[in-house]
Amino acid sequence: MAGGQALHHTPGQSEAATGRPDGLSGPIVRAEGAFRGCLQGFADVRALAESFSAAAGADHDTTLRVVLVLEELFTNTVTHGYPDCEGPVWVTLASQVAAIEITYEDTGAAFDPLTHPPTPPVAPEEQAPGGLGLALVRGLTVSASYARIGDRNRVTLTVSTAGRSTSPP
Repeated sequence: MAGGQALHHTPGQSEAATGRPDGLSGPIVRAEGAFRGCLQGFADVRALAESFSAAAGADHDTTLRVVLVLEELFTNTVTHGYPDCEGPVWVTLASQVAAIEITYEDTGAAFDPLTHPPTPPVAPEEQAPGGLGLALVRGLTVSASYARIGDRNRVTLTVSTAGRSTSPP
């Protein structure tokens, strides 16, 4: 882990060098970083996401969706996965055809956020603070998967660059 800084942020190469699997020309952009799992560490995650989005040519709304997804995952990790100490968080962002793929990893206790039941709707005045973050993540993404790999939780999510997701994964 590099003290909360991105390990590297290197745009990919063109089709001629990489043979893009999607058959399109142009750069494949990829960014990844390792971060300290503390609330102050999110500023570095956000900087990575914004820098990546600019390099990938993502519009403002897509960038906001990516940042919101990352913020929710990061906050949950820090609050629930590392309640008594700081732990590492890894983020990888990759451009795809009309989408951005987010791979998010931590070493907190095994937890599949995709099987966590959505919070049932209640009147706003009855809603306790919190509890809606995973529903937000589901609503901002078009696909999602979870795996426990060794000691890491890995969540892979896809955010559409064509506009807001209309249905949760």
